[in-house]
Amino acid sequence: MFSKSTIWSSLVVFVFFYIVPFLFFKAAEACFEEYIIIDITRPDAEYKIGWLTLGILVMSYAFVHMFQKWSGGIFSNKKGFVFGLWVSLLVVVSMSLIRYATHSAFQAPFYILDGIFWTAMYAIGGVFAAIVSRTTS
Repeated sequence: MFSKSTIWSSLVVFVFFYIVPFLFFKAAEACFEEYIIIDITRPDAEYKIGWLTLGILVMSYAFVHMFQKWSGGIFSNKKGFVFGLWVSLLVVVSMSLIRYATHSAFQAPFYILDGIFWTAMYAIGGVFAAIVSRTTS
């Protein structure tokens, strides 16, 4: 459950999931801004960094743990990529459709762009999990 492979993979995936979205959304803020109907973001001063860090750490561990179980011990890059796509189908694509159908905060292009970004993030995260798992196992 807490093997060397799981811990190192979780840490690498954590760093990736923690830093890249922040950089991407800061860079793409102007592009996304036009699709926001109701701004629901917190001001920077109100971010709960500790809770954000804990949430991403738990997500990264669960992501790696599920990948390692799902892959059957064969940590190929292709398996990591496909696993990331399945996770994004479960989490991102389905929830984006549900949110668009039930919330009025954003327009459809926002959900499409966000979905594409997170699909890529999970696919790349799966490859990172595969590389580190293979290297450390």
